[in-house]
Amino acid sequence: MDISKTARTFLIFSLILGFNYGVSFQQFLHFDWADPRGLSDSANYLAMSNGDYNVSPTHRYRIIIPFLVDIVREVIHPLITPDLLPMIDALSFYAVNYLITSLAGLFLFFFLVELKFDSRLSLLGVFIFLGSRMTILSTGAPIVESLYYLAIIIIVYLCLTQRSLLLSLLHPLLILTKETVVPFLFLPLLIKTMNRKLILLSLTFSFATLFWVRNLVTATMPEAVKPDDPILATITSHMAAALENLSQSYFTLSGWHGLFAPFSVFWVIAIFGAWLEYKKVVTDYQIPRFLLWMVPVAFGYTILSDSAGRMLYILFPLVIPYALIAMDYVLSRK
Repeated sequence: MDISKTARTFLIFSLILGFNYGVSFQQFLHFDWADPRGLSDSANYLAMSNGDYNVSPTHRYRIIIPFLVDIVREVIHPLITPDLLPMIDALSFYAVNYLITSLAGLFLFFFLVELKFDSRLSLLGVFIFLGSRMTILSTGAPIVESLYYLAIIIIVYLCLTQRSLLLSLLHPLLILTKETVVPFLFLPLLIKTMNRKLILLSLTFSFATLFWVRNLVTATMPEAVKPDDPILATITSHMAAALENLSQSYFTLSGWHGLFAPFSVFWVIAIFGAWLEYKKVVTDYQIPRFLLWMVPVAFGYTILSDSAGRMLYILFPLVIPYALIAMDYVLSRK
């Protein structure tokens, strides 16, 4: 890598770190374990970071961030003054999530540049991502979505750049980030130029790794609370609430607020950008068609979840490029 490219990457990452800190620090500072305000799953992740996996089966297998938090907490504990010790758990989560969302922003920048957006527009797209309420929550609150977003952008970036081998090597790790990442692992199979045999081999090994890790976690629990089939139990519990989730998400004012929460006005701007591309008004950019398969996955998740906004946010590799197309079109017109 030449010096100019290294300096450019360093500058971009420095800007990302600075912006991310600016928008997320207040969320961390004012997080209250006793009043998580809709983020009750944070208590489960805190327990897991302390080695207690006897929590909801929906959360107990998302082990990577709690594991990293435990390491960070041990490292920073000697450096913390006594008056700040009550904040050490939230601080450890913040340190881990802050770095992960910053890396997600960096990969998003690379992804947008690969789509032929210039550096300024690409950086604007990163700021849209980091400034979203969903990213701020996943950075400043003790939850695990940050790694999920990083996994998604890594997958689509490596698909776009045709990195079959690297993606295959990462699959066993990516599958452990969150169970809802699984559909995205199949995206490379939709691209003819990817090495599909290698991807299929990697997926086979990845699912074997997933079930092995889940069995290890289950083995740590008391016999009295071990579920017969944790995956089936999780799916069943979500399916049971599907009609209620559908009603709350799409047919109430609070539901519509939740739907607009991830991108707010950028939903409208992105729709305009998609129309510009579809009508070939703008021909400088071409959004890869394999990304469109993310749409039914995201909307399907909104039916199975009571937090539709968090589910729809996984569309950021699609919504942000379309929004940039629209903004570039409008702002560049004389």
